[in-house]
Amino acid sequence: MKQLIFTLLLCLFISNAQADTYYQWVDSADIYISQEQWSKAENALLNALRAEPANAQNSLLLSNLGTVQRYCGKYQEALDTYTMALFMTPRSTTLIRNRAALYAEMDSLDLACANYSHLIILDDSDEDALYNRALIYMQKGDTVACRKDLEYMLSNNPNSSKARMGFATFFKAQGYYSEAIEMYDQVIRENNNAAHLYIGRAETYILWGKSLEADKDIARAMELAPNDPFVYILRAYNKIARYEYADAVRDVERARELGYDTTTCDNLINEIMK
Repeated sequence: MKQLIFTLLLCLFISNAQADTYYQWVDSADIYISQEQWSKAENALLNALRAEPANAQNSLLLSNLGTVQRYCGKYQEALDTYTMALFMTPRSTTLIRNRAALYAEMDSLDLACANYSHLIILDDSDEDALYNRALIYMQKGDTVACRKDLEYMLSNNPNSSKARMGFATFFKAQGYYSEAIEMYDQVIRENNNAAHLYIGRAETYILWGKSLEADKDIARAMELAPNDPFVYILRAYNKIARYEYADAVRDVERARELGYDTTTCDNLINEIMK
């Protein structure tokens, strides 16, 4: 009897120790994620999962692990992790959304579209899923399906900023620059502190040949997001249009310093210097 009690106490002690270790690893992962130390966060999450492989919270940990692996550039591992988590919680919209975004990042557009369609089946008013599916349709050249999703969004919510952003991107891609600017104007009136909106409108102005208007939006975007490398790439293109080649090269170099793709920067500088 004493032996049985001892064994039960020992099991309870081991169980409690494992639980302590599990939550210690989870806490460590949270700290590393907040510090954007992705490799350390990945290691902490993996150790937590090893400590308690049957814990009911592991679906959430796997979701976080997949996102951390995505930030590490480990796309296939992140995909496997999201899929494993979906076996545990197959109706998790967060997991389906994360996997859809990852597929899109991996240029697996059909699979990304299928995942966004799954979200829309679960909730046909899901604006994020409708917006992203519309953009995928546009990338695939299916302008009819793209417009259908955007119009459906507006029919559900006439004040939808996401639908207007989608239409701005759609019109810009089709060369309807005036209509695109009108859509950007509407969204910016509602949210005048979003750098990506000024970037999108500036890009449209550049394509339309309106350099001065583009300058104003680029300046505003730089105020809001001074470390966004794409703003400098955009300003470089605007300077190229005005034959200000030396200034354009300096902007490309600044974009490189801020983390923009080196090969793209090299190619653009080579084009400028021809």
